[in-house]
Amino acid sequence: MKRALPLLALALIIQTIPANAMGSGEKYQDFQTGVTYVVYKPSPATIKELPPLNFEVRPCRLFPKHDEYLLAGFGGMEVGISLVETSAKFNCTGLDNPSVIQKIKINNLSANLGIYCPTKSCTNADISKYGGEITFTAPASKGLQNTFIRVGTRGYITYKQLLAFAAGLKPVGSK
Repeated sequence: MKRALPLLALALIIQTIPANAMGSGEKYQDFQTGVTYVVYKPSPATIKELPPLNFEVRPCRLFPKHDEYLLAGFGGMEVGISLVETSAKFNCTGLDNPSVIQKIKINNLSANLGIYCPTKSCTNADISKYGGEITFTAPASKGLQNTFIRVGTRGYITYKQLLAFAAGLKPVGSK
């Protein structure tokens, strides 16, 4: 009986550790355990030329006491891509409001292509000059809620690179 008590105490302690504290070593997977919406991870092929720069989990200031959101950067401080993921129900990041230049499809999902252009005459070819973003809502899955995703550029990232990055996002755990 005396030997069983320490094992029982250890089992109770382990059982009360929250899942997101049990780091798997994979940031996206660890983040998924702490939120109620689907987390998406860039495919290795799309970040081959844009190495990870940062991975930040931020509190939801617009909707306190709701899921945190993800901000990840790829490339460098001057040229790169930013990924933002948040609950679609409680969008923690608000909206950037670039000029929407067209509706596009990302993995069969409706998306907005926006550009930070000073005039109304810009096209997707001008994204590398002014910067732009793709925003869309990814569907709920396996008991998890919808995800609002924003993929934005800085520096000389082209429309083709931006599109490939957004299309390469896959739900954590999928192959």
